[in-house]
Amino acid sequence: MTDYILRDGYAGVKRMCNSDWKGDHAGSAIREFAANSLRFLLGRCELVELVSRVPGKQYFSFRNDNAVARPANKRQFIADIVEYMQLQQYWFDGSISAQDRERLIYTTALAPCLAMEVFDRQNKKGPATYFECYVGHLFASSFGVNPTRRARLRVHDRDVLMTMDFLFDTGDQYRNIHLPVKMSTRERVVQAWSHQRLLDSGYGDHGYRGVMVAFSETKLDSRNLEVVEICVPDQWLAYQTLLAQMDRIYYFDVPERYRVLTTEYPGVITIKPFDEFFTETERQAVLRL
Repeated sequence: MTDYILRDGYAGVKRMCNSDWKGDHAGSAIREFAANSLRFLLGRCELVELVSRVPGKQYFSFRNDNAVARPANKRQFIADIVEYMQLQQYWFDGSISAQDRERLIYTTALAPCLAMEVFDRQNKKGPATYFECYVGHLFASSFGVNPTRRARLRVHDRDVLMTMDFLFDTGDQYRNIHLPVKMSTRERVVQAWSHQRLLDSGYGDHGYRGVMVAFSETKLDSRNLEVVEICVPDQWLAYQTLLAQMDRIYYFDVPERYRVLTTEYPGVITIKPFDEFFTETERQAVLRL
C-alpha cells in the first residue's frame, strides 16, 4: 500500500507540474508527496548514522532492505513528521523563521529522493526528476509565470530549437531567467554554462540571466558509510571566466570549497544558500534588468 501511495504521489507531482508549474495543484502534490515520503522513511526505514568526512557537517541516512539512501544533513533535515507539518503551516501563514524555512525546503526537496532510493531502486532518474519539479515550481510560483524548455536560436538561415532545463520569460520589466537544475553538478555541469553561452550569443548578453540551482555535492561510500564532498573549483572558475557567466548559483547544502571560491573571487562567481532566494531583496536582484 505504501509503495502505491509513493508511486502515485511521484506520478502526480510530474503530472501537476507539467500541467501548470506555477499552480496551487502542483504545490499541493509536492507537499503531499514529501509528507508521505517522510512518513515512510520514519515509519518503515532504519535511520543510519554516517561517517562524515566533511568538516563541520554531520550526516545520516535511511536503510530499507539493505539499500541505503543518499546522505541527509543532520542540521537541515526534519526527522519529525509533526514538526514538518507544523512548519508547512507556518510557511503558509507567513510566520516561519528563516532557519526553519531553510530546514523545510531542504526536507521537502530531499525526503522524496531518499524514499525513492530505498523503495523504487529501479527508478534511477526519479530523484533528479522530482528535484527538478520542486525547484521549477518554486521559481514559477515566485515569478508568476510558467517556464518553457526550448530556446529558439537563429543559426544561419534556419531556426534551431535547443532543449534546456527551464527558461522563464518574465516580461518587459524584468530580466528573463535561464534556470539549470541539478541534484549534483558532478556530471555534465559544463552543459549549464554551454547553454548560457548559446543564449548569450543568440539573445545578447542581457537576454537571459543564468541562475543555477543544485542540491549538494556529497558522495556516500556504501561500503564504509563515509560521506565526502566532491568539488572542482578550478573548473568552475574556468567555466565562469572563459565560457559564460552564471549570475548566481544556489545550493541547498553549500559545499565549503565553493564558499571559499566565492570569497576568493567575489566579482567573478556568486554561490549562495538556496534559502536566500526567498527574501524579497534577493528575488529582486535575480529579476533586475
